[in-house]
Amino acid sequence: MIDKKLQSKFDFLRIFLGRIYSQAMLARQEYLLGRSWSAPVPVVSVGNISMGGTGKTPMCSYLIKRFAAAGQRPVVLSRGYMANPPSYPYLVHPGDDPDVCGDEPLMLSGINPKIKVIIDPSRIRAAKWSLRLNPTQFVLDDGFQHLRIKRNLDLVLLNPSDLGHGWDRVFPAGRWREGEQALHRADIFLVNLQGKDASIMQKMAEDRLRKFDRPVIYFDQEVKKLKALTGSTALLGIEKRDYLLLSAVAGPQKILDSARDFLGYPPVKHLIYADHHPLGNRVGRVIAQMSRRLGVSDLLCTQKDAVKLTPLPGMNIWIMHSEIRFPFGEEQKFWESLNDKM
Repeated sequence: MIDKKLQSKFDFLRIFLGRIYSQAMLARQEYLLGRSWSAPVPVVSVGNISMGGTGKTPMCSYLIKRFAAAGQRPVVLSRGYMANPPSYPYLVHPGDDPDVCGDEPLMLSGINPKIKVIIDPSRIRAAKWSLRLNPTQFVLDDGFQHLRIKRNLDLVLLNPSDLGHGWDRVFPAGRWREGEQALHRADIFLVNLQGKDASIMQKMAEDRLRKFDRPVIYFDQEVKKLKALTGSTALLGIEKRDYLLLSAVAGPQKILDSARDFLGYPPVKHLIYADHHPLGNRVGRVIAQMSRRLGVSDLLCTQKDAVKLTPLPGMNIWIMHSEIRFPFGEEQKFWESLNDKM
């Protein structure tokens, strides 16, 4: 057990290093903002200040669905975390190998054929290349810290931890990528309730975000149906059968809560892997062994994880299809605020 005095010294050192890192990021911001590239179409950035777990990909999915439904042609620009394409820029196609393009870009590319997803560490290069696709707007996935492209709208997602004990705790003292000063760049704050009481979260957000004088919108995610990994079967339940739950995302507890809320009971076992973890043959063997040992033949997973899974003999693999949900009329407020900025 670590001595309390030694622990206190470690905590002080982490906070000190976090302040240095915060100042370095602020200097980076000031340098890049004056040298950023202006795209010929509107740019919407979806990002956060902490390291994952705020719902960026579901929010990107929600936005591009709405844009496409309105007859527009959004192009998503993604860094392509853990992607290994043959060259850059790389246009993602539904059915691509997730090891080539990454799990999140692959999931987003399957939403609508009008939506194109480009991966490239240089998003300026990707944006210039994708102008041949005649986009109506660019959506920067995880774009808050990507300052090389000017944006018309910066959507910054926050979770309960960000507004609570994690507030302004910059790495390595916490999970923030920048200090709170960076939040002045935001145009709209999107607070992911993650199942928390909306009125409590509203009070926390007002206390933390009042100084920035920006619209604050609240949202949550809710599982609406299950779809089979193979075929088009859609279910509203699995007839009270026992099931396994698989997640390789930044917020596994939220996935557990969502599955339990949707079905009304928890899984027999929750198989948790690190965010973006490959789900190939090795994981398949673990699932098969667990299934036989527990006598369970149903497996639930997220849409993000489903693109990395292949059918398993004797297993029913169900994908949890979630939707963004806005409490107390927040959706209209969100689109009014978004249209004002665009």
